[in-house]
Amino acid sequence: MDILTVFYVISGFAIVPLVVYGLYARFKVNRLFEKYSRKPVKKGITGSRLARTMLNRSGLNNVVIEEVGGTLRDHYDPRHKVVRLSARVARNSSVAAVGIAAHEAAHAIQDGLGYPPAKFRNNIAPIVEKAGYFILPLLFLGLLLSRVAMSSLFIHLALLLFLGIVVFYLATLPVELDASARALRYIKENDVADDKELEGIKKVLKAAALTYIIALALAIVQFLSLLGTNKRR
Repeated sequence: MDILTVFYVISGFAIVPLVVYGLYARFKVNRLFEKYSRKPVKKGITGSRLARTMLNRSGLNNVVIEEVGGTLRDHYDPRHKVVRLSARVARNSSVAAVGIAAHEAAHAIQDGLGYPPAKFRNNIAPIVEKAGYFILPLLFLGLLLSRVAMSSLFIHLALLLFLGIVVFYLATLPVELDASARALRYIKENDVADDKELEGIKKVLKAAALTYIIALALAIVQFLSLLGTNKRR
């Protein structure tokens, strides 16, 4: 049994547990967000105010803070230089709001400093986003035209695009972990939260980081599964 066959077998067994654990991780993020959204920080600083202070101290006065609808849709948009915070994060002074706002502001700081992993991820993100739309059609064409010489080309293109998604997740993980580290360091050094509140912030950010770890593992397993399937054709 060669190495690709071994990977194919292992990936077949790993996909379902990873999907289940991924659902659990998302449930955990939501549960912790709800729990720590009800616990205010004693300093009384709102998420938007904290983010604005972090950005200004880093010389990023040009970065805009906007509110978005929904829950846990907070993100930094590097193309438009905008930190987007949900209302529950922007307007509240809860443990969860402070942690999430600081994390998103840290992404803007990464961008402003030219942090290499963030720069690389931001550059490939638009390409990977579009690539995702072509993978299934290419695989379908490859299988449909399995007896035609061009079929392997479609399969190989799909594999190449999927590899790009794996690389994107590989780049994303250090970016997310570094943003959380920067957020926690700022909160601690500037006494934004006391020790007990800081523990809550760490729990929220660690739970969020876990979802990225699982997403990376799942992308790798799916890629290996496709690679093994192609070999067995």
